[in-house]
Amino acid sequence: MTCLVDPQVEKAKVLVNYAKGDFSLRKEVEKIVEEAPVLIRSTPKLDTGPFQFEEEVLNGIINAGKNVVEMNFATSTFGNVSVFFNEKMYISSTGSQLDNLKDSISICDFNGNLLNSIEPSSEYPSHFETYKKTSARCILHAHPFFTVAMSMIAGVGKTLFGIPIVGGEAGGGKDGIVHTVPFELKKLNIVVVHGHGVFAVDSFDFNNPLNAIHKLEKLSRKRYISKYLS
Repeated sequence: MTCLVDPQVEKAKVLVNYAKGDFSLRKEVEKIVEEAPVLIRSTPKLDTGPFQFEEEVLNGIINAGKNVVEMNFATSTFGNVSVFFNEKMYISSTGSQLDNLKDSISICDFNGNLLNSIEPSSEYPSHFETYKKTSARCILHAHPFFTVAMSMIAGVGKTLFGIPIVGGEAGGGKDGIVHTVPFELKKLNIVVVHGHGVFAVDSFDFNNPLNAIHKLEKLSRKRYISKYLS
């Protein structure tokens, strides 16, 4: 399976190389940081769970995806959102626009069988395993810029503000994050994937996951600027 590469990762690599000693990148780094969107003070209120009906599930996913993009935690075609409801998983489809998920939500049963004609995100194996191994019922996967950069600086096996950084490739292959992300989500409601963003979960709705991602990105941005640009 061919996976798209988030263009923001290339910018994050510039920040990483500068942090690791390539000081010729200073001006480029300053420009990237200056142009990075300013974080809002607090997260918007999303649909309140636990969801009782399929319509609430669909609306919850649509609104969560829209807000993730509006908060600049993912570009439109990156990241994914899912809910486990009535023994079925509802997940944003592969290649979908996260800020326009109407008619782009795949439905699968608990064995991974597709129940509609919409192909699920390539990250669906990690979502399935998380639902099987934890009490989570909502999963939000985003690519917050400074969090991605700081994860690459710290490295796999380290932590970012107490949150574990795991490795693995996208998807469910033998080296996929399906083998690392669900394990950590048994213990915490958020995990960082090296160079690939974060997965955040909750048993009720997307409010806590979005808040957790926002807090981590705020801390990561502040740490990078204070440590490498002050």
